[in-house]
Order: sequence, then structure tokens, then C-alpha cells
Amino acid sequence: MSPPMRVAGSDTREAMATPTVRAAAFGAAFASAPGWAAAIVAPPAWDAHLAMDERVAPWFAVALIISGVISATLAWRRGPETGAAALPGDAAQPYRIPPGFGALLMLMFLSVVAIASADEVLVAMLLPLIPALSGWAAGQAARLAAGACVPSVLPAASGIVVAFALAGVFGGLHLARAGTGGGARDAGWWAIAYAAGAAINMIRARTSLDLDRKRIRARAAMAAKQAEPVRHPGSGEPVLVMERMDLRFGANHVLREATMTVGAGELVALVGGNGAGKSTLLRVAAGLVTPGSGRILLDGDDVTTLRPEERSAAGLAFVSGARPVFPDLTVLENLRVAAYRSHQTQKSFEQATDAILALAPTLQGRRRAKAGVLSGGEQRLLAVAQTLYRTPVALLADELTLGLDLDARLAVLDLLRVLADRGVAVVAVDHDLPSLLPRADRAALLTEGGVVLYPEAAALLEQRQDLLPATFLAGAGL
Repeated sequence: MSPPMRVAGSDTREAMATPTVRAAAFGAAFASAPGWAAAIVAPPAWDAHLAMDERVAPWFAVALIISGVISATLAWRRGPETGAAALPGDAAQPYRIPPGFGALLMLMFLSVVAIASADEVLVAMLLPLIPALSGWAAGQAARLAAGACVPSVLPAASGIVVAFALAGVFGGLHLARAGTGGGARDAGWWAIAYAAGAAINMIRARTSLDLDRKRIRARAAMAAKQAEPVRHPGSGEPVLVMERMDLRFGANHVLREATMTVGAGELVALVGGNGAGKSTLLRVAAGLVTPGSGRILLDGDDVTTLRPEERSAAGLAFVSGARPVFPDLTVLENLRVAAYRSHQTQKSFEQATDAILALAPTLQGRRRAKAGVLSGGEQRLLAVAQTLYRTPVALLADELTLGLDLDARLAVLDLLRVLADRGVAVVAVDHDLPSLLPRADRAALLTEGGVVLYPEAAALLEQRQDLLPATFLAGAGL
């Protein structure tokens, strides 16, 4: 499966959305502050306590900054975890202690020495060590960020960490004022606080690194596919697999080892009583809710750790009946928004749009109409059409017909049936079971948190009278 097209700024947004990168960036900001402070206060301290020539001291301060930069660069470049080398597999051993932790401990130790001694001469002699230690810790934070990102995002992640490290100069100004105004003791206490803040963020970054690497490997496995497998409509080839999904909301155990498989060209009706967790299961599959345990496979790839937009790019579409379109935009503008990542040229967009609207003829003549003036059924058809630009292999439909009249409900459900006949694996949750079940290949009953499969979907209501309350709203409109 080819990687999705990227737009300006998407690398930076993706890097900032990665927990390891965010924590590493803040760690770099805290760690670099003592180094900036040491470089700022070094010249007057040496002039006052070590009798250094005032013309030479500033050059030594520049040398201290350079030493911090060199130290950060060496920490960034050292070891196999830097860059793309760490991304594909499990060869790199996970850190038991966050990298740079030794430098942070040394920084806190020096601060304790300065506090205990209150000797200005000793403090002036210790100042040359601090920028190198701060730089080393900041460089190791950059290593953590690099190990959590796919290669295409590495420059953005590196830029974020560097920007935060440079932003540490504001903390350095605060430390410098504390040192020159209150002496070594006040500066030492603040230096310990900054180093502790850096250590906390480094621990947070290390804690999230393993999960972020799993997400990277899942993306790399999908990108490595050279060709899509050939599917035949109705073949039942497994496309979407939810294995042993478990989820709790407080004391409420919503999903209990729920397992479900949907094949290519198959429409599965997910049914159950009100509050059984049907919509929740779809949101878990789409990545909108994080389960306590379980695994989700899409077309053979493990997408459990992927974010919703990454699952969408991989071919998993999710559409809900709750406010599904932009009412102030026209039909064509709504479709353009949906296609901006996958069809960037006007020609490809027009070709795809013609093919998609052929599936929903009622929208053909309403391209210039505002989506807000469309009927409820037309808005739901438009919502489904928006998901088709990325040619999804699986589609999750959550209560698309709620509140619609009978004709509109049938039009929406007929479109889901057409998509299934074209090879898409469709899972539908809907209150109108008398209309949905005859169009479904199978039914999956969600009860007591688990899934029970029924191969004869149309006969389910006759077998399970306890589902009748779930059809009350739909039945009222029949």
C-alpha cells in the first residue's frame, strides 16, 4: 500500500502529535536552560572571582556555548537509535533508563555542591561543565524523538526539539538573574528544579517510545506492500478483524473479549440492544476510542496502534449519521475537502467525483447546492461519498439512517449494499433492523460485551425477540 500524499505542514503536525516527541521537546527545553544560564553568568563570575581578563571572558563564554552544541550533536548522532536505523524492527534494545539521565543527575549534583559550598570561586570553576552536560541531555532528547518517528517526519521532529532547546534561553535568563541577584544558592535551587523537569519529561518520553515504535512498524508494514491483493466481490476474504477487544468505562465493562471478522464484499449488520456498545465497537475499530486490550487487523496489517487519520489512509473509512457534512459548503466543496489529500489535481478529482456520484444519482444535479439545504437522506449519501475518495477496503457506518423517512433510509442502506457488492467490507449499525437485515450477508449480535455471529441475518429478529426494543424508533416510521 503506497504511503498517503502529504501536504504542507503535515510533517510538523504529525511530529507534534507523537507523545514521545512532545515530551522530548519539553525535556530539551528544561535541560538546556542551565547551560544558557551558565554561559551568560560565566564572564562576570570569572572576572570577579578568578581574575580573568574581561576581554577574554566573553570568548570563553562563546566556547562554552560551542561545547554545549558539540555535546548535543554527539549525543544526537551516537548509537543505532538515531534516525531511520531504529525504525523497521526490534533490533534496537529498549532503554531501561532514559538517555541523558546521567547528564541530568550530574547537573543536579553540581547544583547541590554549589548550594552546599556557597563558595563563589568554586561555582565559577564549575560553570564550564554545565553547558556540555545540558547539551548532552538535550541531544539525547533528540535521539528519543528520532526513535519515535517515521523517516519522513524526522526533520520536523528534529526541528521541534531544537526549537524547544533554543527556547530554553528564556529559562536561562531566569536562572542568570537568580544567580546574579541572589547568589549561587538561589541559582542552584532553580537549576535543580529545571533538571528535575527535564528528567520527568525524559521519563515520559521513554515510557511512550515503545508504543510509538509499534505504530511506526505498523505503518512501515503497510507501506512495504508493493501491490494490492486481488479481491472478488462477495469472496468473503478477511479484510477487517477485531480480536478480543476489551474496554471499560469506569466500572462499566462495555466490551468483553469481543471478536469479529468481516470479509471483502460482505455487509455485516452489527446489532444489539440500546447501550450494548455497538457504536463504541465501531469507534474502537476506527481509532477514536482506545481499548484496554485487543488487536485490530486491516487487510492483514496490524493497525491497533495507528491514529484515526492513519487508519483512514490505510483504507478504513468511518462515517456517522451525527452532523456528517459541512452545511455552509456546497456539495462539490464538501467532496473537495474529502479529496484534498488523495486527489490533488483538478483532473483526478473530477474523474473520481463523477465515478462516486454515479453511485448516488440524487446528488448529481445538486453539486452547487449548499449541503445544509439538502434533505437528511441526501446529506447521509454525501457523507458516504466523502469516504470513497481513498478507495476504502472497509467501511464502518454508524446510525446513518437515524431520523430519516423510509425512502431515505432505504436509499442509504442500498448504497451500503452496492459498496459491499463492489468488494468493500461494510459494518453497519442501524436502528432500522427490518430494512438493514435483509440487505446484510451476516449479523453480529453484541450482547454482554461479546459478539455472537448469525449467518442468517434476515431471520435474526425472529430468533431474538429481545432485539425488538432496538427497532422501536425505526418501526415508528414504517
